[in-house]
Amino acid sequence: MTPTSCTAAYFTGAGTTRAITERFVAAIEAAGIPARAVDVTQAGSDVPAFGPDDLAVFAVPSYGGRAPAPALAQFARCEGHDTPAVLIVTFGNRAVDDTFLELADTVRAHGFVPVALGAIVAHHSLMIDVTQGRPDESDLAAVDALAASTLERLTQALDAHTVELPDIPGNRPYRDFNGVPFRAQADAGACVRCGACAQQCPAAAINPAHPELTDADACITCMRCISVCPVGARSLSGGDALVAQRAAFAERLAPRVESYTIL
Repeated sequence: MTPTSCTAAYFTGAGTTRAITERFVAAIEAAGIPARAVDVTQAGSDVPAFGPDDLAVFAVPSYGGRAPAPALAQFARCEGHDTPAVLIVTFGNRAVDDTFLELADTVRAHGFVPVALGAIVAHHSLMIDVTQGRPDESDLAAVDALAASTLERLTQALDAHTVELPDIPGNRPYRDFNGVPFRAQADAGACVRCGACAQQCPAAAINPAHPELTDADACITCMRCISVCPVGARSLSGGDALVAQRAAFAERLAPRVESYTIL
């Protein structure tokens, strides 16, 4: 089977998962197949429709070895028809743990067939001293190779199930992850109340009428609101504890980990 088009749905906080997804889409387009990337991060945003001859891509960052819950909720609104799917997970130099398995369980329940996985190292959005400058050329080359290898396997297959991955890395029950103790907050004096943060928040944790307020229980610390604020009014809480944890992570995760693929 040869896909006639490719649709990539991605969830991104600080933007690196978007960049990696767009790189994959560009590689598919270079092979002569129309492709598009769709940002489904915003809560309640439209999700793409998938045709019978599509190649689907689902891309997420790994948060504590898990897939972000709002991303899974969005992907669960997508419907496939035994549609081959590539799963891409970005991570900050540690591990993806159960992210692939959780993601695969979600999309399989809605008609998609995982045929390839890509774990791509990217700049850690929270521990910002980790993996600075990544994805680099080596990481992006892994994305290109994932796209090329996926197409090669599919063109030699009768259908998606012929090349379905028999085993997805991960464990059940999924590892516990209850988030981090740091939350995005706004400087009330600097906030211009434009509403960009509330509009873009995937967890609906920001009150549109009072965007300087954040629901700490709902916030998933994805950094989306910080990255989209046009005046730099938002930052993480945590003070000295955040500084110390960033330093500890930078030391512990200093050894380089390479991106990898599973086909």
